[in-house]
Amino acid sequence: MSMGVNARAGALARRGQPDIIQFRLLYVICFSLFLVAGVLQRLLPWTWFAERAKEGRRSVLEQARNAAGICATYAFMA
Repeated sequence: MSMGVNARAGALARRGQPDIIQFRLLYVICFSLFLVAGVLQRLLPWTWFAERAKEGRRSVLEQARNAAGICATYAFMA
């Protein structure tokens, strides 16, 4: 029984490979865009984003990772 399940899971994984590649490509593109946006945001004067200082600041990489994850996941929901 487990051999049949494993073989079928392998076939499904191979079939889903293009989706994984597309997701990773979209994630990398979004991550790079959000990373540049995060760096530019940090270069702006402090008063321009004083509202976000109340929430606590995360690292630029963490902001880009979260935003890219949301964007790439949302693109594959349809």
